[in-house]
Amino acid sequence: MIRSNMRTHPNALARAMGEVGDGWMLLTLWSALNGITRFEEMLQELGVARNILADRLRRLVESGMLERRPVGPNAKRFEYVPTERARSLQEPLRHFKAWGERECPLTAEVEAP
Repeated sequence: MIRSNMRTHPNALARAMGEVGDGWMLLTLWSALNGITRFEEMLQELGVARNILADRLRRLVESGMLERRPVGPNAKRFEYVPTERARSLQEPLRHFKAWGERECPLTAEVEAP
């Protein structure tokens, strides 16, 4: 049976994946957890399209993973700060990254972004 909403799946791993979504959401969250909290900085770091990044940031704010805070007195610029909920994922993501470095090395066929 295919479930359209992973957040209600009986398996906890599936529910967690439903919460963090796709790879762009994880990479966006990882950037914020590592101090890259402004839109333009994330855009440059991730090499993702503006609309994709804007959507993932919106979804991460809605899910309580990031908090959107105005930068300075004019509210035209914002930073995206990890919440405690997001920080609780930092260690598991470090382990997942280490696994990727060990088990999924870059080859000549795959170029780094």
